[in-house]
Amino acid sequence: MAEDQNTIQDNNNMKIAVTIIILLVVLLAVAVFSLQQKKNSNSVVSDTAATNTTENTGSASGRDTVAGDAGSLGKNEVKLTDANFASEVENSKGVFLVDFYLSTCPHCQKVAKDVTAVSDELVGKAKVGKLEGRESNTTATKYNVQGVPTFIVFKDGKQVDQAEGERTKQQLLDMVNKYLK
Repeated sequence: MAEDQNTIQDNNNMKIAVTIIILLVVLLAVAVFSLQQKKNSNSVVSDTAATNTTENTGSASGRDTVAGDAGSLGKNEVKLTDANFASEVENSKGVFLVDFYLSTCPHCQKVAKDVTAVSDELVGKAKVGKLEGRESNTTATKYNVQGVPTFIVFKDGKQVDQAEGERTKQQLLDMVNKYLK
């Protein structure tokens, strides 16, 4: 009789252990899901916690400059927004390189000078524009921008190439030049 009680007790302990393991696995799955959701909510297209200021520089080109190195516009770059993206890029002829960036992104700041150099080198061949991801998150979402910097090449208003992450001047030129032929 004592053996039967021990067996019953062992079975009950085993059931409790299995139940605890199942609960731990479920909790782990919920935690992973929550972290993924948090990561997605902090992505370029949905993070609106930070703000970005725009000031008119009064430059001869009439272009706006976005605060921070990543958003500084060279004389041959176009500031893109949700409001002007269709008219400047989607409804245009020719090749257009778009730099999706965040003003607070160190990687974006690192490549900003190369983007400006590319715009200067491509004058008359292709256009180069910059779009701040928080400011214009509708367009960033439309083109599935998940991280910054992201570079998208458009030809005759259609997306033809995309690259995420830091790129050198030469890599950006190579991206664009293959569509200029």
